[in-house]
Amino acid sequence: MFEETTMKKKNLLLLLSAVTLGTFFSFAQSGLDVRYDPDGATGPLATTGSNLAGGSHSISLYPGSPDLAGGVYEVHFIVTNTNNTDKQYKIIRKQVNVPATWIDQVCWPPLCYNASGSVYSTPHTASNPAPIIVAGSELTTTGLDAELKPRITPDQSAAGYALYRYYFYDVQGGGYVDSVDLSIGFVLGVNQQKVAPAMVVMPNPADNHASVTINSEEATPLKVVDALGKTVLTETIYNGSKSLDVSDLKNGVYFILIESEGKMLNRKLIVRH
Repeated sequence: MFEETTMKKKNLLLLLSAVTLGTFFSFAQSGLDVRYDPDGATGPLATTGSNLAGGSHSISLYPGSPDLAGGVYEVHFIVTNTNNTDKQYKIIRKQVNVPATWIDQVCWPPLCYNASGSVYSTPHTASNPAPIIVAGSELTTTGLDAELKPRITPDQSAAGYALYRYYFYDVQGGGYVDSVDLSIGFVLGVNQQKVAPAMVVMPNPADNHASVTINSEEATPLKVVDALGKTVLTETIYNGSKSLDVSDLKNGVYFILIESEGKMLNRKLIVRH
């Protein structure tokens, strides 16, 4: 009797576990596959990378960036309905963290819409219904590509960071099923001229130690040669500065040589104990 009761309890626990796991996995599978399309071409073969559903696409932009056409960054996501039935979705765009001066649009078949406010929803009306994506494809029932296409216009007068989240809302089921994030970092484009390499040696004349400072954070080899060109000391400058021990050098004139930014620099060093 005891063994029979124990067996029944085990069977019940196994049944409950199976139901729980089944519920979890059915909830976890949104039935959407979202792929980044780098060149805006249509069709699933044009996409690249992994499924971004529940994930994020990131990019860094700057004034003059080739990804900014007319000041607008346009990103293409191809959406495939992997369910066994046709599904109707609208897009809910949320500004998670966006500069107030940035402007955006949300393109979702068949049109593009000027988004406003921190939360914006694409239309679902009798005259402009949300698109229905055919089961097992990236096409809508009207033959259009199911392409989510955010258009972002950053404020190019200031550096900024933006995070947009695009929720897929099941119109028929009445709930959020998945999302994809768009992360954009905008840096001010500086047509920077490279700073000419420079080196400072002090004190000079030096007694026991001399400090060498350069305008570079890169590891830079250094050597000290005497008046005859013989190398008497070799070191490496880290983080832009190095203290040289010249206590063993004879009094006289030496030269400190380094190569920075493809240019050879030299400074005279006088050692006087």
